[in-house]
Amino acid sequence: MANGFGTLFIGVSGLQSSQNALNTTANNLANVDTTGYVRQQVLFTETTAVSKQQSGLGVYIGDVIHSRDVFLDRSYRTESGRQAFYAATYEATNEVETYFQEMEGQAFQDALEDFWTSFQELYKTPDDSVSQNLVVQKAQLFVSRANAVYSGLQSYQYNINTQISDNIDQVNKLGDTIQDLNLQIMKVEAGGIETAMTLRDARDQALDELSALVDISYNETADGIVKVSIEGTEFIDESRCYHIEKK
Repeated sequence: MANGFGTLFIGVSGLQSSQNALNTTANNLANVDTTGYVRQQVLFTETTAVSKQQSGLGVYIGDVIHSRDVFLDRSYRTESGRQAFYAATYEATNEVETYFQEMEGQAFQDALEDFWTSFQELYKTPDDSVSQNLVVQKAQLFVSRANAVYSGLQSYQYNINTQISDNIDQVNKLGDTIQDLNLQIMKVEAGGIETAMTLRDARDQALDELSALVDISYNETADGIVKVSIEGTEFIDESRCYHIEKK
């Protein structure tokens, strides 16, 4: 297009494409504080004609993509699961230490050692009433501390069971959310014209939350469906979400 109209067309296409790109930038700025939102990036491409000899016909927006790295996503979700595992382990260990008072206060081990020492003294003078009373006192103290530790551990076990039950409910809820988003994304992107950005952001957020609760592996099919497995067991496929059952 060497004529003046062709030059004007090139300018107009550039201005229109830049204006649309600014709309994308405005959308990014408006969603800076939106949880799960991923910055969108505009890809420009050259306008083509029927004849391959024609070039310089202007520019248009070829696609709008996520500025998101698949490798970093997988790495983050793997490490998120590891972090959650070690955090739960630390919390459980710290709770048990609290009941046994190994780090502060009078340790449970001291009560056991005092009980054993009282028997050692009784062995030396079995007929001494002082040694006998000492054994009785230390035995009562040991039993009292043992009952307190048992009650504390029993209560903590109940709390853990409740927490596990709540986590299972949350895992199943996230699975239903991901499955529903899979179907919506597939419908939107079926024509190959539009990318379901908002829906993909929501699904990625759900995957991030799920990875912090269980060990997951996943892959995306050609039609936009994300299939998820939990510790090698299929959890979400193309048709449904398989809930984790509780006993």
